[in-house]
Amino acid sequence: MTRKNQLRRSGTRLQRQGALWFRQTRNAGETFVVEAQDASVTFGRDMRTAGAKLVATAGRSAQGFQKALHKEVLDWQALVLQTRDGYMAALEERRDRVEHQALSAREALKPGAVETTVLQSAHDLLELAQSRVDERLGQAAKPVAAKAPSKPKTAKASPKKGGSPLRNYDQLTAKDVVTRVQKLSGPQATAVLDYERSRKKRATVIRAAEQRLTAAS
Repeated sequence: MTRKNQLRRSGTRLQRQGALWFRQTRNAGETFVVEAQDASVTFGRDMRTAGAKLVATAGRSAQGFQKALHKEVLDWQALVLQTRDGYMAALEERRDRVEHQALSAREALKPGAVETTVLQSAHDLLELAQSRVDERLGQAAKPVAAKAPSKPKTAKASPKKGGSPLRNYDQLTAKDVVTRVQKLSGPQATAVLDYERSRKKRATVIRAAEQRLTAAS
């Protein structure tokens, strides 16, 4: 084989190899372009889907946060109103109490009210002292009455129930009897004295009856 033929064959093989490489390269480029387009479309679709999900999730989160914030604001407003109302109610109650105390103090300091209060207190103290004196004198008089064996006294010690010197005598207090004794006649005062000595033995009544008899004589 001559050198010329070898060169021709070598050139032919090179042309075939070049054409094959070109076809393969072009096919690979076309395949890449098609796959790249498909991948771009898929990527774009995936990106849109992911973006939509992100927007929806962010929107829901924002709505939830807004609702929670609104609820907290309402709770704080209610708390502030309750605190204010409670404070105002307590203030009103304290003011009313102070006004009532001031009014009571003014009423108590009026001349008539002061005099009435003092007289009532004195009356109560005198009543208490009188009742205690009567009780002590009654207790002291019991042993003496038990030791006295005199027959006249025994005869007077049991008057009949219907022979009371005053109407409803047994229901009257010592003060009532003393007040009425001052207006009785001598015999009536004597009847009161005898009846009291034989029954209740109240020293104030006995003393008042004796004084009335002394004044009548």
